[in-house]
Amino acid sequence: MKMQEIFSALCEYAPLELSNAFVLAEDGYDNSGIIVETDREIKKILFALDLSVACAERAVNGGFDLVVTHHPAIYYPIKSLDFARNRALTLCATRGVGVISMHLNLDIAERGIDYYMAQGLGATEQKILTPVLGDFGYGRAVEISPVTLADFKSYIQKTFDTDNVMIFGQRDRQIKRVASFCGAGCGGKELEIAAENGADAVVSADFKHNVIKDALDCGVCVVQMTHYACENYGMKFFAKAAAEKLSGVSAEYFDEQTY
Repeated sequence: MKMQEIFSALCEYAPLELSNAFVLAEDGYDNSGIIVETDREIKKILFALDLSVACAERAVNGGFDLVVTHHPAIYYPIKSLDFARNRALTLCATRGVGVISMHLNLDIAERGIDYYMAQGLGATEQKILTPVLGDFGYGRAVEISPVTLADFKSYIQKTFDTDNVMIFGQRDRQIKRVASFCGAGCGGKELEIAAENGADAVVSADFKHNVIKDALDCGVCVVQMTHYACENYGMKFFAKAAAEKLSGVSAEYFDEQTY
């Protein structure tokens, strides 16, 4: 298969217009799509959350034709490629390895990063908190089996395969309803939405100090995961679904538990 065919197939799972709609709705920015193009016949794909140096080296040394990431390999525009500063990107570009990034569109896809994060938290039912386009949206109100905040932390560490989880709130607080936002998605507006939906706890990554303080002031516990852990979980499900769809193409997932 050629690169454009691969990209079209991936967009059937997470349409690019979702990213465009998200950017317009949130006055944000994204750079999902084909980042490094190659004219190779695509026979081997490496999936990963990020195009790190280790990922790029695995792609080059392992004979992969394409890397598919969640986070854009180029986010903000760059004027030049410097091997020291842009080593991962330069490795792929100079060795003919293509790169596709599926970012905000995959966050809010029907079975995307946000959806699987909520499932991983133990969701018995999900409600989209911020509709973006039709039935697609960001953030989830999640009903779970009642558990203390301390036990909820232990459950997350096991399910998401990470030790790096912090909790803020009374350890014996009963958690039954959770608001979850994949990535660095919980700011003041999201916290208000979580509180309005009766969340006992909010789960996300990269919380600012004032958001944690405000959450505790309004009676909402905070569970802070690493950005990597909360999104890598769902990216693995996407990679598996994509690999099954792309018949005749072999695929591997690059798991990098270092941050």
